[in-house]
Amino acid sequence: MRIIGHIKQIDMFRAATESGKIHSAYIFVGQSGIGKKLFTLKVAQMLNCQETNIKRRPCGLCSQCKKIETGTHPDFITISVLEDKSWISIEQIREMIKGLQYGSVMGGYNIRVIDEAHLIKPEAANALLKILEEPPKNTVVILITPMPKSLPQTILSRSAIVYFNIFSDAEIRDELKDFNLDEDELNFVSSLAMGSLGKAIELAKDRKFIDEYKNILADFKEGKFVNKRYERNEAVEFLNMLASQVRFRQPEKLGVVLKMRDFIRRNTNIGLTLEVLRLSL
Repeated sequence: MRIIGHIKQIDMFRAATESGKIHSAYIFVGQSGIGKKLFTLKVAQMLNCQETNIKRRPCGLCSQCKKIETGTHPDFITISVLEDKSWISIEQIREMIKGLQYGSVMGGYNIRVIDEAHLIKPEAANALLKILEEPPKNTVVILITPMPKSLPQTILSRSAIVYFNIFSDAEIRDELKDFNLDEDELNFVSSLAMGSLGKAIELAKDRKFIDEYKNILADFKEGKFVNKRYERNEAVEFLNMLASQVRFRQPEKLGVVLKMRDFIRRNTNIGLTLEVLRLSL
């Protein structure tokens, strides 16, 4: 398992593992696509690795490390919004707490990850608080969210908050070198990704999308996209893409694009707004 970037976070957890000063609850904060979920695997491996030299953890080779990486470790479980639901329910949290009270199956740390923790229902958050106040031995709960302020203050105050930064354009471009993109395509994908490596990789795989939009600014100026029939949310997303190129090629015009995007959000005529924007560019 390869973690890209986040060196400070890795060093922090390695030091905590060596000193034995592990918090019972963490909140991982950062936008989507920057590796927060993958990083929880790294943490779980550090804590449960069978390598006797703590400085060499995780080894990635022992049975504990392999089970965590393949998602088959009984003490490393992720809770997320169910497919037919919009929230993390109190039933899910109660089931999680029940499992933690039985202790670790494999004798190491019992780790639970709550993905999209900002979608936890208030009553579920209250139930979670009980386990944070009196955590069983060798228990670690990790909440992942881009919006920590949406969580109750009682949970925030009982958790160690770890911030994850976005990736630089250079880091993203380096990771996309195997996708055989030319310079303009690399610029387009990295600018549209806005620091999210996960999004950049997803975009790099979509050859049809790249071919259609890589010259979005030049094509828009020529009127290519102006008369297309957009739903309002599609028009907003289109202007987000346009803004990503304008930011690099005509930064003095970025404010105009964002202003027109906001006009469209407020129910102005989409076609007319796009034509006014085209003339402004």
